[in-house]
Amino acid sequence: MKKLVLVAVLFSAFFMSCSVEEENTTPEEYKLENISVEYTQLDYEIAELINAYRISQGLNTLNILNAASKEATKHNQYMVNKGVPSHDFFYLRSQNLKESVNAKNVSENVGFGFSNAQSLVDAWINSEGHRQNIENPDFTDFGISTQQDEQGKNYFTNIFVKL
Repeated sequence: MKKLVLVAVLFSAFFMSCSVEEENTTPEEYKLENISVEYTQLDYEIAELINAYRISQGLNTLNILNAASKEATKHNQYMVNKGVPSHDFFYLRSQNLKESVNAKNVSENVGFGFSNAQSLVDAWINSEGHRQNIENPDFTDFGISTQQDEQGKNYFTNIFVKL
């Protein structure tokens, strides 16, 4: 019985230390507050293609939300710095939007390496999980960001929001 209690204590101490460590390892990109949101032609093309697809499905179009684009920009900088696409720290982006614009629901699509808007949006539409985000009838707004790494590879983050 003593061994079982000791194992339980060690097990819970391990998980508590991991969650504390996660909070202390927030990347610098997510701590930046003074981010200026600037849209590229590619961003606008992606937004237009997503809205055109939504219209074809009988859904409302989405408005571009600067607060969501700000979170997308932070995440793109993180992905460029890491050199890999990911959904790392999504909970921070979601929480920030819930606090800053009272978002009710948040989801995201990320992408890497596509050279044009059509190929990216086609890939998202052909992927069930990404398509579900695009087709979610509850979403009202979205943020978009595209950033290139030093080799010219594009990183994309598209954050969907229900206000």
